[in-house]
Amino acid sequence: MTTPEPVQVVVTENARLRERGMILVTTMVFLSLITVLCSAAIVRTSNDIREGGAQRIGQAALRLSEAGAMGTMALASQMQLGFGDYVAARNNVLTLEDVGAATIDVSSPNGSFGREFATITPINFSTVVSESDMSAAVPGYDAARYCFKTWKMVTTSQIGQATPTNLLQIEQSGQQAIQSYLTVGPVLCGP
Repeated sequence: MTTPEPVQVVVTENARLRERGMILVTTMVFLSLITVLCSAAIVRTSNDIREGGAQRIGQAALRLSEAGAMGTMALASQMQLGFGDYVAARNNVLTLEDVGAATIDVSSPNGSFGREFATITPINFSTVVSESDMSAAVPGYDAARYCFKTWKMVTTSQIGQATPTNLLQIEQSGQQAIQSYLTVGPVLCGP
């Protein structure tokens, strides 16, 4: 018996270059795919951060509207009958300055809205107070002598620029409104 001769595989230089080229192309395709996926993740994360900031601004604007409505109600309860004259003297619109700056601390980083809102200006609210209606008498009170006055109030907050002109101002602006009713009384009926 004779032994078979070993088969020799001859690899040419061209075949080696082709294999290297395919490895290079495959690597480049995978790197491109990973780059696209990472870019999409960065864009999504950036959008999520912006959305979270917009939600924070919206919640702060809502809290500011609530504080404005409560500040206006506190002012009315202190003034009782004089509240209507006070509002009329201000064209039926009250702002933070009318209610009192102590209601909301917007100047300090440790104030009502925290550190991130200390740099956003302006922060304010306006409460539009409608003319008062005399309500019907309530049992237990002399109907001819005592009345209750009811005002409708719409408090609108404004954080940041009302008409933003750049992306940063757009991201740092928000507005919310709250409608409420305020009844003061019993007060003496009459003019």
